[in-house]
Amino acid sequence: MIQRFVFLFSLLLPVMAYGADAVPNQSLLNGMQARAASVVSIRSNFIEEKHLKMFDSVLVSKGVFAFRRPDSLRWEYTSPFRSGFLLSGGNGVEWDDTSDAVREVSVHSSPLVAMIARQIMAWTTFDISWLEERYLICQVSAHPLVLELHPRSELAKEFLANLVITFAEDGVVLHSLELHETDGDFTRISFDQPQLNTSLPDTTFTAVQ
Repeated sequence: MIQRFVFLFSLLLPVMAYGADAVPNQSLLNGMQARAASVVSIRSNFIEEKHLKMFDSVLVSKGVFAFRRPDSLRWEYTSPFRSGFLLSGGNGVEWDDTSDAVREVSVHSSPLVAMIARQIMAWTTFDISWLEERYLICQVSAHPLVLELHPRSELAKEFLANLVITFAEDGVVLHSLELHETDGDFTRISFDQPQLNTSLPDTTFTAVQ
């Protein structure tokens, strides 16, 4: 499961733009970060679509994402197969139906898990300093707000074409992510029914359920 997620978020590292023609002003980015700072928790359903040239049909998965400050995460696929991982305080577990196994994971012992957790935290809290250090951020449209992120790392540019982020009307909640690879394949994650600052039980981040 972690490997699947690593692939997904590794695609967030390198981005080349298509059609992006304006760098958003700093006040816009600061405003987004300020609004994101008011978010204590998020729970959202998601649909992941993989458009791969080797398949005629689109591969669709569904799942649930949850986050609670400061460092609790849950990313779970519920259909067509169950798999996922959760972290709380840097420690957690991953699981999948294929092996019917639950394995312990930790940001303290695994640089891979630490990288994943840091990526999610940066995107969830819209950590401008962290993002701008790694990307050139371009604005595609204002309504809806659509951003493209261009990698600053040459290594990262080798395996992804672009990343497109579309926000909901509030300019904080993600509506969708599109991750385009250099070979033309792409993945779209659409978030549905996001719930902000709702009370999430501890078991969301501690129990496979």
